[in-house]
Parts: sequence; structure tokens; C-alpha cells
Amino acid sequence: MAGIDKAAIAFSIAIVAVGAGFAFYAGTVQDNVPVHSAPVVTKTMEPKVQTDPFADIANKVKKEATATTEKAVEVKEEVKIEEKPAAPVEEKPAAPVEKSSEPQTVSVTIPTGSSSPGCETSNACYSPASVTISVGDTVEWKNTDTAAHTVTSGSPADGPSGVFDSSLIMGGASFEHSFDTAGSYDYFCMVHPWMVGNVKVN
Repeated sequence: MAGIDKAAIAFSIAIVAVGAGFAFYAGTVQDNVPVHSAPVVTKTMEPKVQTDPFADIANKVKKEATATTEKAVEVKEEVKIEEKPAAPVEEKPAAPVEKSSEPQTVSVTIPTGSSSPGCETSNACYSPASVTISVGDTVEWKNTDTAAHTVTSGSPADGPSGVFDSSLIMGGASFEHSFDTAGSYDYFCMVHPWMVGNVKVN
């Protein structure tokens, strides 16, 4: 039994020695591989000068054209034209524009998003926030918002004045009112009191 163990140990040492020798041999061969570098060839090319076969003909044509131009030059007399000042144009006064006696309709839009606070900071709750019309004219408010609004004469602080009231104007609907008396009319939305506007009637 002891003989077999010694043989196994000797065999293992032999395998390790052979492996180490093989590794050493492979490393030596790899380090001693000859290195070949490819030769670098540089070739300089001298530019070839091309001659234009038509250069002589072009020079001949240029000389002939110059000679012809010199012969064709003639002295011309200068003609002076006297400019006469233009006669003054009489300006006719513009005819006064007559205002149409027909009643007009002015549109005011209730914009999308005016149901949320914030439009009052830029006077954009009604667009335009203030309109000026004449007696007999009509203002039409168009609701382009998805929320319902009112157009009620008066102010949020003092409440409705009773001159006009649209009740609820649903999204896509409109309300109009004709003004027969001159004055300044404030209005607001009873549902969204930050929405205010004004109509001036001349």
C-alpha cells in the first residue's frame, strides 16, 4: 500500500514538472518570435503642368476684339435735358366719413379656461375686456369655454344692477344685449366673480 502512495506522489511530481517545462518552453518561443516590419514606401509625384491647346487661339481672338473695339469708339455729343419742376398738385380735402346710422354688433368672447382664476390678472376673462359702442348698438358675448358663464350687469362687490342678465350661457352658446342709453356699464360672471368687463356707450 505504501508503495502505491509513493508511486502516485512520484507520478504527480512528474506531471507538474512536465507542465512547468512546457510552459517555460512556450514562453521562450513566444518571446523569441522574430518581428518583421513592413517597409514604408513613400512616393512623391511631381505635378504635371497641362497646357491649354486653345490658349493661342484665345489670345488671338482677344487681340482682334481689342482692335475692333478701338476702331468702333466714336465721340458722341452730350445732350443735356433740362428738368422743369413739376407743377404743384392741389390737395383736395378728404370727404368726411359718415358713420353708418345702422346699429352695429360688437362681439366679445368668453375664452377657454376663464372658469379658473388667473385670467383677471391680464384682463383676459372677457376678450376684449372693455368695448366702446354707440347708442343702439348691440354686444354679443360668445362662450367658447366648456364651462357655463353669465354676463350680468353690475359688479362682484355690489351685485347685479338689473340692466341686463344672460342667466347661464352654456359652452358654445351666446347672449346679446342692445344698449339704448349712453353710459358705462360694468358686468361680471355670477358663477366666476373674478371675471369682469365693461361696455362704454357713447
